[in-house]
Amino acid sequence: MHKSHFIPMPRHEVKKRLFAEPQVAPLIEEGLESVCTMLEALDHHSSLSELERLKVLYCAMDPDSESQIEIAEVDSFISAFEEVLVDGNWEHVTDEEFQLAMDGESLFPISMDVRLDEFVTMKLYKLGRDEMTENLPNTLDNLLGRPGKEIKFEMYNRVIQIIHFKDSKWFMEQGRKNHDPGKIGEGLHLRLFKNVPVEDLEIIFPNTTPKMRPMDKAKISLPLVIGLVMLFQQYLLPIIVGGPTADLSQALLVALASALGSYAMKAYMTYRKTKETYMAAVAKDLYFKGQANNQAVLNMVIDLAEEQEVKESLLCYTFLLAEADVGHTLASLDARIEAWLAEQGVHADFEIRDAIGDLAEMGLMELTGDVRSDDGSWNMDVPLGHIAVPIKESLARLDDIWDGLYNFEH
Repeated sequence: MHKSHFIPMPRHEVKKRLFAEPQVAPLIEEGLESVCTMLEALDHHSSLSELERLKVLYCAMDPDSESQIEIAEVDSFISAFEEVLVDGNWEHVTDEEFQLAMDGESLFPISMDVRLDEFVTMKLYKLGRDEMTENLPNTLDNLLGRPGKEIKFEMYNRVIQIIHFKDSKWFMEQGRKNHDPGKIGEGLHLRLFKNVPVEDLEIIFPNTTPKMRPMDKAKISLPLVIGLVMLFQQYLLPIIVGGPTADLSQALLVALASALGSYAMKAYMTYRKTKETYMAAVAKDLYFKGQANNQAVLNMVIDLAEEQEVKESLLCYTFLLAEADVGHTLASLDARIEAWLAEQGVHADFEIRDAIGDLAEMGLMELTGDVRSDDGSWNMDVPLGHIAVPIKESLARLDDIWDGLYNFEH
């Protein structure tokens, strides 16, 4: 399974476990926790500026706005939004991944058809990917009170959806007036979901239509086809060719036809019941999976990105100081941090370049030309040496940065 750069463990839990490591104890005494506090404060300040910028760009197209909605700067907003998503290690859901989700076998016993042509804009972003195990009971399991069959499936930890519906005129022209979302569909809609099955992306769309799977169609049509073929062979075909007919009374024919019709109706009603159960399950599922809408999505994305950057910086800085005599290269430090995360039950692809780069920008790393070339490329196998600035000096540098944020002259 593809590993994401996302570290799903909360920041406070990373700090708690990292600071409990025996080799980190001397750094705690020197003031490592204070370095962490300063990193959090500076990242939070930077994040507030990013949030305000996004809110200004999004305001006019926010469906929850009390003012007239204008969709003029969608591209500018999405471009700025994606910059923040990259910082938080979000990735695009590719066309191939989306198509696999549409074509794949759903966890639910029914298929959904997404009317994609109703969108002017539709984008999906994913954050993290894990394997889950759940018990999915069928109708018989529910009747008997059984837990159901245990299945394993992959899910995205988080999914962001951006959609912009076409206007009412388009729906009228296409003869889809009943599908027109009307006024509530205006604006650029942002949605944030958690724990979305990879093969069930369609459940997060607002414009889906339940459809029969081939198996459901077979249950309804196959008995009818078989029965009609039998009637044709035994009764109608002999009449056509002039041969002897089977001894079938009219009452028997009516009974047979009624039985076939009853079976088909039962199969159809079972499908209808399954559809109703599914729609209720989806509504309940979305209630618990939905995390934020519209402007609230911006707040959560900024918060997640802020947490991610602090976790990366803290892990990188701590291990460089604690294992300064190991002779780490970028590659070995990256592997060391990933191994530590794996010990905590987190399997992530740590982004060492971003972490080192951020620390160097704040003056907590002193990079040499051997580590990073003039063209910006990283040399993964060059020994780093003692590039991490000691804690006391790091605190002084961070304090200077903080003091310089609001250095007004009177």
